[in-house]
Amino acid sequence: MPENQARIRFGRRQQEQHFTFETDDHPDWPGSHRIRVSSYDPPRAVNGGERLQVQLKLKAGRGLYNATGLDLARHDLAQGVAARATLKGVELLEPGAGLSHWRQRFAGALQDAVASSPIAKGVLPALVVGDRSGLDNRLLADFQATGAAHLLAISGLHVAIVAGAIWWLGRLLLVPLCQWLWPFTRRFTQQQLAWLPALFVAAGYSALAGFSLPTQRALVMLSVLAVASLRRREVSVWNSLGWALLAVLLTQPLSALSQSLWLSFAAVAVIAALMMGHSGRRLMLLLPVQIMLLSAALFSQWSLLAPVANLVLIPLYSLLIIPLTLLGVLSGLDGLLEGAGAAVELSVLIMRWLAQLSAPMGANLPLPTVTSALCLMAGLFLWLLPAVPFPKRLLPFWLLPWLTQSLAPLEEGQWELTAFDVGQGLALAVRTRDHLLLYDTGASWSEGSMARSIILPWLSRNGVVPDRMVISHGDNDHAGGNRDFAGSIPRLSGEPDRVPGSAACVAGDAWNWDGVRFSVLWPPEDRPAGNDASCVVLVEGKGWRLLLPGDISRDVEYRMLGQWPEVDLLVLAHHGSQSSTSAALLREVRPDWALASAGYQHYFGHPHRAVLSRLASSGVTVLRTDEDGMIVFRGDGHDNVPLITKWRQQHARPWQQPAGWRFW
Repeated sequence: MPENQARIRFGRRQQEQHFTFETDDHPDWPGSHRIRVSSYDPPRAVNGGERLQVQLKLKAGRGLYNATGLDLARHDLAQGVAARATLKGVELLEPGAGLSHWRQRFAGALQDAVASSPIAKGVLPALVVGDRSGLDNRLLADFQATGAAHLLAISGLHVAIVAGAIWWLGRLLLVPLCQWLWPFTRRFTQQQLAWLPALFVAAGYSALAGFSLPTQRALVMLSVLAVASLRRREVSVWNSLGWALLAVLLTQPLSALSQSLWLSFAAVAVIAALMMGHSGRRLMLLLPVQIMLLSAALFSQWSLLAPVANLVLIPLYSLLIIPLTLLGVLSGLDGLLEGAGAAVELSVLIMRWLAQLSAPMGANLPLPTVTSALCLMAGLFLWLLPAVPFPKRLLPFWLLPWLTQSLAPLEEGQWELTAFDVGQGLALAVRTRDHLLLYDTGASWSEGSMARSIILPWLSRNGVVPDRMVISHGDNDHAGGNRDFAGSIPRLSGEPDRVPGSAACVAGDAWNWDGVRFSVLWPPEDRPAGNDASCVVLVEGKGWRLLLPGDISRDVEYRMLGQWPEVDLLVLAHHGSQSSTSAALLREVRPDWALASAGYQHYFGHPHRAVLSRLASSGVTVLRTDEDGMIVFRGDGHDNVPLITKWRQQHARPWQQPAGWRFW
């Protein structure tokens, strides 16, 4: 179904629409493909099930690539999305029809039925038809902060509730009637025959959800149990889980890249193992703790009160909200839907209260890596088992990978630059032995920011806190994430009136950290406005120099001629725009390396070809976040060669590289 939302983009409010387009065979691109299409202020909204002829600007689902944050290429491959695109033109060939069109109309009718409650208007369509477009950003954040986001995705919990209810009803009412009407059905027990209506209704509910991957997995697991029951075979939990996983991977092999696949199967495995030695009451507390650890590693967010939240919310949704919603949909009684909406509002009040309690608790707790999270889970799991073949006092050693995760140490006078891949923006971290400077924070938007999704998880995972921030100027692609950092962190900016909480950055300011000197070269007291007000910082340590120019133009470069120092690494001003990095500047600065922070195939076209040509003529090696992902540059001092780490090369994955072979 298309997702509609209003969004502030480039300073103006736009109506945005996203949808998945299933292509027909095309001479330039044989076969059928799934394309994720974005449309901004479309003249005509696209509806589900329509047959269209479209003009698209195609782009690979490359995404950003950092040590933290979403891996978009992996996500798209797991979902079967072959490309992403921007809608340039559309012509309607046939009106909407089929399952997608019916689901969209159904979601609209459900929203109209609970229009008086904005919260229920967003949550109930997500529970019935998998339409999450009505969920606002604050509501999503509440579910995520309390570890209850899984309740919004139609998955095993929802399908099991429906199948279980129909199984009991079928066993009590339908099956006895069938055995009375058709004697040949008496060869099966009531428990066996009840699986048929249960699976039929579960498949129908999955169709309402659009047969998403979680519902497909739930159907496969239910089918394994049904087949075992019909064949009168006692199948252990481990065998049924293994057969279900095998069936999922055979039918959806790329789902092996889906994090939710392993979360769901891991949850069932933990339940099975812990039930051997613990009661179900204790399990309801222990299971969310395990999932909380894995979620912290995969999604970069602590939900410390997730066990408490799930202890309250899972029964509330399982026994009240989901049954009331489905009964209201089937019966057409708005009173049932309003009752479900009231329960949803109660659940949100509980979540917001718990989120306020948990926020201070997780503020100083480092996020685990996947490896350290698995070690924590293994240690907790062994501690909970009735017996282990070694003393339990040794189990705290499983904490060591988490407690010792940190960045590589630096020597006195040594510095290291980390350039985050934030698309068309800039976010840098300059680290000395015991201090950290954050220079710019990338862009923000109505529902998030680069700082929240990339920079803050990186800081938390490595146990570091910025000692100072420099926001070069007030443009969103540099200052957007400023709001996400604690107000107690000192800030400098070339435009303090546009950057809340910052002091004026003035030429002549300087400070020393661990033998590394930071000097402000620009702007003067009578600072200009806009890009030319950018705070320009020089970093010097152990004979290595780094220049951070923000977005200054050639006018500033010419005014400073004769004052520019020679440097080893130059961060290109204004993302490599043609308006900066003049030949005169390069003659004075004489860098060996230059770094451009720009968006992949962005329509601004940064870094500009003319700038790249000038750099090539000067013998400068160019590093680019759009091609290399996150870049770490350390002035090493040994043999006069820096240590450079390019994330797309040193940490490359097969799905981030062009195909090297094919079967046909």
